[in-house]
Amino acid sequence: MIEKMNIFDVEIPILTAKEAMIRAMQYLESESVDTIELVSMDMLMKERENAQWKEQINELTMLLPENTEILKAAEIENEKLFRETEENVFLKMFMKYMQKSHKKIFLLADSEENLGKVETVLSRHNRGIRVTGQMVISENEEQIQDAINAINGTETDCILSVLPSPFQERFITANKALLNVRVWLGGGCAFTGHLDEIKLRNRIRFFIQKKIFRYHVEQEKE
Repeated sequence: MIEKMNIFDVEIPILTAKEAMIRAMQYLESESVDTIELVSMDMLMKERENAQWKEQINELTMLLPENTEILKAAEIENEKLFRETEENVFLKMFMKYMQKSHKKIFLLADSEENLGKVETVLSRHNRGIRVTGQMVISENEEQIQDAINAINGTETDCILSVLPSPFQERFITANKALLNVRVWLGGGCAFTGHLDEIKLRNRIRFFIQKKIFRYHVEQEKE
């Protein structure tokens, strides 16, 4: 049984990057669609009272913490997990595997700006990643159907999504059975750079956000 941390009723398994990567490789070779999502502190704070979102995100195959603040709030005292989370080790391993095994990725974003950020990250750190297509979509049924058709019209192994929550979770839980892919990866801030911008441009604001997050987690425990 995998040990889990529970933050606002979202259950996140406690896995090393290697353990998570072994699972991800199995997902890429399976016939079903498996879902991986990096859960951020901001997501948990914004949706902590959204029961539907919690139900949807808990349905995903594997959740991983995107911020070390989540580990701190859950009182996890594992230096290896802290280091791997801080350095995005799982994502680096995943992208390296995608490159070496010639797997293909389709990009989904909510804006041209975020799509450009993802493309920059892929080109800078993972030369040779094969991108089969890309789309900017909103919560519009016609756009969603167009995206499904576009993805299924390619030979794609993995959808890399940087759609915002809760749209991201609604999209994949509603359309999972319609997608001809092996893995859905919700990458969030790790690819758009939003978290780094907060740290660099406004350290005081980020410090306050962490304090508020910890406060609400403690209140939830009482």
